[in-house]
Amino acid sequence: MHFYTIFVHYMSFCEEIEADKDRGVMLKITAAVPTYNSEHFISRCLDSLVQQTMPNNEYEIICVDDCSQDGTVSILKKYSEQYSNITVIERKENSGGPGEPRNQAIRAANGEYIFFIDSDDYLGIEAFERMYQFAQQHDSDIVLGKMVGVNGRAVPQAIFKETKPEADLVKSPLVYSIGPTKLFKVSLLRKHDIYFPSNIQATEDQVFVMKAYIKADKISVLADYDYYYAVQHDGEHMTFAYVAPQNYYGAMKVIIDMICESRLSHTGKMKFMAKFINRHFDFSRTTDFTVTIESEQEQQIWMTELHRFVEQNIPQEIDKLVHSHTRLKLYFVRQNDLKGLKQFEADKENMTQFTSVENGHIIANYPSLMPYQLTENERIIDDRNKISHYVSKFQMKNDTFSLKGSVTHTALQPEQQAMQTLLGIWVHRERKTEKIISPVYSKDGEFEFLTKFTDLAVHEEDIGVWDFFIESEIDGYKKRARIGSSREPYPYSKHAKYIGNNGKYAFSARPYFTKTYGNLSVDIRKQEVLKVEFKNNDSDLTFVFPGSQLFFPKQSLLLLECNNQEFLIPIKNQISSVDGTVIQVDRNLVEQKFAPAHLKNMNIVLSINSYKTTLVPKKDVSVYFCSKNIEKKLWCFKIKKKVDLFIQSDQSKFYLTAR
Repeated sequence: MHFYTIFVHYMSFCEEIEADKDRGVMLKITAAVPTYNSEHFISRCLDSLVQQTMPNNEYEIICVDDCSQDGTVSILKKYSEQYSNITVIERKENSGGPGEPRNQAIRAANGEYIFFIDSDDYLGIEAFERMYQFAQQHDSDIVLGKMVGVNGRAVPQAIFKETKPEADLVKSPLVYSIGPTKLFKVSLLRKHDIYFPSNIQATEDQVFVMKAYIKADKISVLADYDYYYAVQHDGEHMTFAYVAPQNYYGAMKVIIDMICESRLSHTGKMKFMAKFINRHFDFSRTTDFTVTIESEQEQQIWMTELHRFVEQNIPQEIDKLVHSHTRLKLYFVRQNDLKGLKQFEADKENMTQFTSVENGHIIANYPSLMPYQLTENERIIDDRNKISHYVSKFQMKNDTFSLKGSVTHTALQPEQQAMQTLLGIWVHRERKTEKIISPVYSKDGEFEFLTKFTDLAVHEEDIGVWDFFIESEIDGYKKRARIGSSREPYPYSKHAKYIGNNGKYAFSARPYFTKTYGNLSVDIRKQEVLKVEFKNNDSDLTFVFPGSQLFFPKQSLLLLECNNQEFLIPIKNQISSVDGTVIQVDRNLVEQKFAPAHLKNMNIVLSINSYKTTLVPKKDVSVYFCSKNIEKKLWCFKIKKKVDLFIQSDQSKFYLTAR
């Protein structure tokens, strides 16, 4: 195609986009990019947007610059000259935050949906196409795409464990993902007047997203692709600036009021409010203001505003619904007890010095709590304890899989941990059935577990993935956790597996570590065929499984079937490595056991341990099998003649030839 023809097509394409805009044609997505002094990273952001697999006449990019003092605007204009679906809006006055630029993008949007992206972040190239298709399929008002942290940036993870067409506002961890980098239906925002509040700085994102969550009919989560890459960076905007506590807790009151006025039932409102308060105390300016603010006078100002916010807006019934440490903090906050709160924070840092196990629960005996004379039940902090683990050794041998390691409880003293009793528990991922194994060794938190693969694969319904948990019990208190993420390097290939038979079906069992969290699981599947090659060897018949690290039962047999006859030959050696697997049978034993009725060309079937685990040729083969003496009649004499038999392959089958 000549350059002139290409140019004409390109100009026609640009005219179509401009015509669509003039006619008010609805695009699929508007990408909203607020910018401020973004010259060092805006190109990467825009490149990820213009390279989307969605045709660029189906979406637009609106960049709103907030009076940048560097070369940001120049870069934006160059992109807008090159790509006709990019619009640049230059604000005349700096707004002090990304909220108002985002509002301008909402008002200017021609898309059915709008996606907010920060100028220093970027998208996976299939993000728009995947999210829009999913939103259309499920009539979603909001779509959250899986986020990835870059350069150590922390991003929400719990909400992205699995794809959900409809996430429950109360039951799901949506409240822990209240940044605006999501796909919103524009009609939802305009119908309910959902904009970023211009009178609030540093928390406008939370107010915007929480209102959208509450007003949305359906919120969807996509966890099947890396949609959004959030980059660790140093900020220059007002998000990082000082906010007066009166303004800050005023914004929190707005959110609490929205929850109270929502369509949720009273129970739903209380549970959702409790989730928000948990998040607020764990991930906000309230979390550690007694540390980040040096002036005790300023600390008291914050404490007084927090006290006022809680007493005037948070019902007492919420205290019973929040996490244990949030509940204990609320005792101090409701009493405006700054000194007690600071001591509590110090006690919490040295938690193991002040905990005990009583009646199946972990009890906090913090000195800071003594003036409040709380009952034992009011001091339960089971949810603050985690199992920390380390797996020091893995071993696959024949039909067994063993692991050694140690576990500790983060909230308990060493002498209490020495009392723990351990169990290993395999849980079928789909059916949730459990198979419990006792350790072959357990002392002071150290363990060794031995699993027989034939114990996992017993019945037909055992096919599937089994997840491994360790359960620790101390004086009636039980804690169960997945393990494997903290470990020594796995000594086997990621495809290493055991090949066995339980009398009902042949199966493979492959230990592996889950993609997201790196925990130990075993994948049980039915096994039908194994691809094999042969290696010439004078004394042994050698089978090679290149690239497959396989393990077989100790007393394994080679099964040979031909002319309706069956021969069982013990396997002499098994050698497994990351490069492949070799098994050997004694050729002399083959010659002794193999006695077919005749030796003309014949088909043979080779299997290991079961006729359900058949060997098939990986490539064409011709290898010496064994020698046999046969009798031939010559006139009136019988003579013996030695015949060499060779294994050859014909596509997917083996046969013997005599030479």
